[in-house]
Amino acid sequence: MKVLDLGCGRGKPLDLRGVFPSDQVVGLDLDLESIKAAKSRYPERTFVCGRGEDLRFLRANAFDRVVCNVALPYMNISQTLRQIHRILRPGGTLWASVHTFSFTASELKDCGFRPKSAAFRTFVMLNGAYFHLTGKVLSLAGKCESTQTRRGMTRALQSAGFCDVHSEIVREKQKRLFVHATKAA
Repeated sequence: MKVLDLGCGRGKPLDLRGVFPSDQVVGLDLDLESIKAAKSRYPERTFVCGRGEDLRFLRANAFDRVVCNVALPYMNISQTLRQIHRILRPGGTLWASVHTFSFTASELKDCGFRPKSAAFRTFVMLNGAYFHLTGKVLSLAGKCESTQTRRGMTRALQSAGFCDVHSEIVREKQKRLFVHATKAA
């Protein structure tokens, strides 16, 4: 199986996401230092520096699965999902985890007396409300960060062409929304 680990960071085990050591994994992240660390941790994988919103350098229908662990909230979600749909093979799957409203609310609460941080967290929450209603995000000074809901993710995924959308809220260390969707065969 060919897998894209979108927002791979410093690299991580992917066995809980149905990825096996024999699978071909390509990791993508914006941060060059994280890419270097990932390469040293997983020399058998390929790592590239890039943005989820712009995967034009990857062939259409090239991947069987895309795994995205808490990276979508920092991207233009609808644009990224269109790119993911393009690079997945028919029948390919997307597995993603994203932030819930309660995560962002706790970050806002933790801002304390830092007005700039509080203002940005407020934008993230309002952007999440917009995402909930439309399945799209707004950009502020080049940042698209938002909080996600089942409804917003379902709208965004269906708008990008995905089907069989499933989601559930799971509490690990923090509440996360786990989403699974398929590109029609």
